[in-house]
Amino acid sequence: NNFEVDDLTYREFQDFVEQKCKSGDIRLESLYSGPLNELKRVLKQSGYSGSEREVEQLQAKIIRDIKGDFEKYKADIKEDIATSILSRYIPESMILERGLRTDKQAIAAAKLLRNDGNFDKILAKGSRNEPSTTVGDSLNLASTASDQLQSKNSERAAMQVKF
Repeated sequence: NNFEVDDLTYREFQDFVEQKCKSGDIRLESLYSGPLNELKRVLKQSGYSGSEREVEQLQAKIIRDIKGDFEKYKADIKEDIATSILSRYIPESMILERGLRTDKQAIAAAKLLRNDGNFDKILAKGSRNEPSTTVGDSLNLASTASDQLQSKNSERAAMQVKF
């Protein structure tokens, strides 16, 4: 389950996308082509046909920027390719487990659970010295905080994540 997409495979993927673009099967700018074509049409109707060239330059820049995203998001794209390949050969549970090992939010949550100081600080947020809190609300918050504190250790034991 340690499969990774290497740089050669990623380059082949980029070449594949480039071929699909050239053949017309994929249009990278398709998200923007409708509004840009509408802008061209409106400019032409309004007598601003000279601006059409600038819109075409904008469209070419959008395509260049999208192609640049292949490098900007290379790690994410490689992980998505690997997940797609693996999903054909291994069970979904193993795919999900693999995703947890690389998921930034899951890693941050596990790190937070391991750090008592930060965990307690976050639990306490909003429960102290709030100007809009009434006496009844303070009692409820204190009771809730006490209940949370008592069950915290058992919850941590249940929420342990192995990486």
